[in-house]
Amino acid sequence: MLSWCSAGNDKKVPSSTMAVCCSNDTDKKPEKTPMDPEEFYHVMVIGARGLRNTDWMPGLGKPDCYCEVRAVGHGASSEPLFVTKVLDNTLQPIWREEASLPAYKKKQALQFKIFDKDLTGSDYLGKVELEAGYFNKVGFNGELPLEEAGTGIKAYLNFKIKPPNGEYPPPPKREFDVEVERRDKDCEWGLTLAKEDESHLFIAEVSEGAFDKYNSTQDNEDLKVMSTDFVTAVDGQKTNLLDNLKQATKATVTIVRAEAVAMVLEKKTASITAEFGRKDVSEGGLVIKKLGDCMFKEYNDTQNDPDIQVKEGDRIVSINGIYGNSLELERMLQNIEGKFQVGVVRCATDAASGNRWGFFD
Repeated sequence: MLSWCSAGNDKKVPSSTMAVCCSNDTDKKPEKTPMDPEEFYHVMVIGARGLRNTDWMPGLGKPDCYCEVRAVGHGASSEPLFVTKVLDNTLQPIWREEASLPAYKKKQALQFKIFDKDLTGSDYLGKVELEAGYFNKVGFNGELPLEEAGTGIKAYLNFKIKPPNGEYPPPPKREFDVEVERRDKDCEWGLTLAKEDESHLFIAEVSEGAFDKYNSTQDNEDLKVMSTDFVTAVDGQKTNLLDNLKQATKATVTIVRAEAVAMVLEKKTASITAEFGRKDVSEGGLVIKKLGDCMFKEYNDTQNDPDIQVKEGDRIVSINGIYGNSLELERMLQNIEGKFQVGVVRCATDAASGNRWGFFD
């Protein structure tokens, strides 16, 4: 037997509907349950490196950088999904900012654009665009080169993407071992090595040979040997690297990725007191043996972060976006005047804090 109640207009209704019918606000719609943020894709914009300097005027310093994240594809909004804060006066911005992307729709690509904010607007510094197939199921964690970064500029963006109700995937290894073998000592390893630094061998080029054969067997791009890598050990030995390679027909070689840093220096005097490695003309850049009391020291005095200071052992690989061998780069340094941008590479294990990106794992 049903019981009845008044709905305020003398009409009786079953008590099972009392919660609705007895309300004074009969037009009020039920509130929507908020979605769990974990049901959306997430992105973390970690940092960029190697950006070109757009602020060459005296007193302007280096770019004030921010990153926009946008969806690209059918149904994508014209508005950005997420914008980082502006980081002032840096060529190596480290944002480490995370956001959920409720407006992102599956199968859309994600685009990351970096800008330099200035008094009159924003200068475009480059972009990365990642198709959905690379991250929709398992996410993404790594570093990709910037497109449209400028002539001669090699810049990179580090970021990661987490799928709904998932986790960020682990980052690629910065140090790993490879096993290589050649038929005899007369066969080529297939490496062009720069030997100015006694503690590492810098790989200037990978050509036909044992290392190229190793690369051809690797499906994982993150485990392939590439130019700008460093050899830090041969069969576990960290000394006499070149001799150990020459004598071996089979070896386990420890590879460490390079860390690249871009800096804006200012040459105020014609002379350079720094010392460089001059054993021979090297395709592996110009090695700084001693910093001296000149533009390198002056630059370091303005930088609090030791990982973006110039270090002895660094390899200068470009000046104002122009690459060359050691002799060409030294001549450019001798002849240049005023402010200029220099690109250096170093072994990732030599950074003061270890791998510069490692603390974002």
